[in-house]
Amino acid sequence: MSTDVETLSSLELFKGMEYEALEGLAQVMLPFKVTEGEVLTLRGKQAQIFFIILSGNFMVSFSNGRALTLHNRGELMGLSTVITPFLYTGTVTALTDGEILSMPGDKFWNFIQNNSALGDKILQKIKSVILDRKNFLT
Repeated sequence: MSTDVETLSSLELFKGMEYEALEGLAQVMLPFKVTEGEVLTLRGKQAQIFFIILSGNFMVSFSNGRALTLHNRGELMGLSTVITPFLYTGTVTALTDGEILSMPGDKFWNFIQNNSALGDKILQKIKSVILDRKNFLT
């Protein structure tokens, strides 16, 4: 089951994107329910899936012992799918039941490359998130 365009257009990452671009993205971005305790990413493993929170609480733990929690609709996880060396920098664990959108990293990267204006906008938002989270990595 694919995601609907209205869900995507309501998320900060995709605000202002044309309907046609969101239609293509919606076909490859899948909604999933997660359960408390479920691990979505493992630090140091190959980054293969990009996630967006729809609901629930998630903890991202880093190798330096620091952690952050994410709980807002539209927050991003698995950003390493588009950043070299394409290894997850944190382990993401669901703290509560919730719902996420997921997309294979290669499909996300292809979408960014094939939609240059939109891809640039998405990468700028991702860069902003990374800069905000940088304090947790050092």
